[in-house]
Amino acid sequence: MNRYSSGRAIMGSRRTGNGVEKVYDAAEAWVDRALRADDSLFTPGTAIWSGEWLRELRERFLDRPDFSSDDFEVKLERQLADSAAEVYQLMAEVLYVHLLILLNMGNKQQRVEQILGWSPERVNIPPEFVDGLQPGFINIGPGKTHIPFQIGTLIEVVEQWKELKSEERDRLLSDGWAFREFLFTRRFTSQLLINNQKRGGIEKEILLHITFPDRFETIGTTRKKEIANAQNFAHFFVKEPTDNVDRKLQQIRQGIEETYRSFEHFWEPDIRESWQEGKPLPCKTGNGPIAKPPIYIEFTALAGELYLPAEFPEEINTLLEDKKQVIFQGPPGTGKTYVARKLAEHIAGSKGRVTLVQFHPSYDYVDFVQGYRPALMENGEPGFKLTDGPLLRAAKDAEKDCGAKHFLIIDEINRGNLAKVFGELYFLLEYRNEDVLLQYSDTTFRLPDNLYIIGTMNTADRSIALVDLALRRRFYFVEFHPNEPPVKDVLRKYLEKNPPTVDWDIAGLVDRANALLRDEPHAAIGPSHFMKESLDEDRVRRIWKYGVLPYIEERLFGQDAARLAEFDLNRLLGNDPSPQPSPAEGEGDTDAAADA
Repeated sequence: MNRYSSGRAIMGSRRTGNGVEKVYDAAEAWVDRALRADDSLFTPGTAIWSGEWLRELRERFLDRPDFSSDDFEVKLERQLADSAAEVYQLMAEVLYVHLLILLNMGNKQQRVEQILGWSPERVNIPPEFVDGLQPGFINIGPGKTHIPFQIGTLIEVVEQWKELKSEERDRLLSDGWAFREFLFTRRFTSQLLINNQKRGGIEKEILLHITFPDRFETIGTTRKKEIANAQNFAHFFVKEPTDNVDRKLQQIRQGIEETYRSFEHFWEPDIRESWQEGKPLPCKTGNGPIAKPPIYIEFTALAGELYLPAEFPEEINTLLEDKKQVIFQGPPGTGKTYVARKLAEHIAGSKGRVTLVQFHPSYDYVDFVQGYRPALMENGEPGFKLTDGPLLRAAKDAEKDCGAKHFLIIDEINRGNLAKVFGELYFLLEYRNEDVLLQYSDTTFRLPDNLYIIGTMNTADRSIALVDLALRRRFYFVEFHPNEPPVKDVLRKYLEKNPPTVDWDIAGLVDRANALLRDEPHAAIGPSHFMKESLDEDRVRRIWKYGVLPYIEERLFGQDAARLAEFDLNRLLGNDPSPQPSPAEGEGDTDAAADA
């Protein structure tokens, strides 16, 4: 077992096949000769990676940068002109290390030998190291303009490395995380890099992998962050929060290998589709229970995005874990559907795991669950085919994707005839571990444990009935009212972050109008009317005239004109001389429809 294999149980990031073992042999030789000592990679026993020659190379290459439009090799030959043989050899070995794991870099051997050919003392690449140059497995993209910065980064890193005591070097080479900290805390002082600290960042990733190939991935910094932050991975596998992207990737790799399969790199098609497109990864199955990944969900950023209290998303998640179903109820414009979608997507980790359906009076069991619908038969004749509705489709998707959470959002849930729409599903909402026989099928069905349901209910619409006790017992109900948390301060928070150009207290305006509606709590004005970009006076007046007032008129239908006049915009703003009522903010009953 070589020095690298000790980390294999922690992270399986080492590449295999296609001769890449020669790459790791060369990398190990470089670490032992150049980092542990001052030795040469090409001519062992010669002090090439010494502080003396590194300083000379720095002076010629890093402190005399050539920013002309000439090719890299042309500029480099000028910079190294009349150097000692050791400097030419050091630069050739630096380029060799840089090219070691890279793809699409032309004829690597020829490029290294070109530099060696400039030296007054000819040196050849040893045959065993020539083999190490042929394969490659990390693509940093085209363009030679970054090569000086990448190679310069390598030179300055090693130059600073040489300033460490031997005991400290040994410690860092025995601890991958300590080595990583050393790499990523370097500040460069050469003329080439002092104002270009990040342009050679890929070189640190190269050094990290070739020094600890069983622990750190062969991925550039930007892609590492993309993978680590992909909702499909971060929410299901990163159970120990950390800002260290490599520690996140370690947790993600471990989680995938525990729940799905071992893999070599994140570019394998099914793995890549999962972090790039949000496609689910199947779970391992065996004689025992289906393995589920550890789940850690961070809600702080979501709460900020939705302008909600920090604790609210976590509270809803707790309710969902307890009963599997919740209903958001309240007046229109309070963000019920928007919050439901965003929360579901956040917890599920992918929009593809969220199904949304809207109920209406003509919606029935066939539409929602399953039934025979018109279709062309195999013979091309019209007929009827047993077709799954959104509930069964969502349930089957959840069953296949056992390691993830799936959501069914039912918008305007109380607009449908719920007994007619749900049928025997009423039973399954309460008894998730039971099977029932569906109306149009001879097979049994159960609701998967990882399918959650969020309903939204408009309490202001008097044309529809409130839900019955049977359904109410199966859901938690969460109130969305403009005068109460979590909605109460949403508009103020939004306007603080997106200031309007009008010098009005818009949130106060809405509060005053809602106070006038204290006897009509379900008619309260929601914040979404004014959660718009570029709010100016004209736009506020249009929203009030064509959006808010018609809604209030409908709610106050049959009352006298003086009552409606209380909601005149100028009057509420204090610009109208006529007397104004001044009820206390938030006064009155703000409860939603009481349980029957």
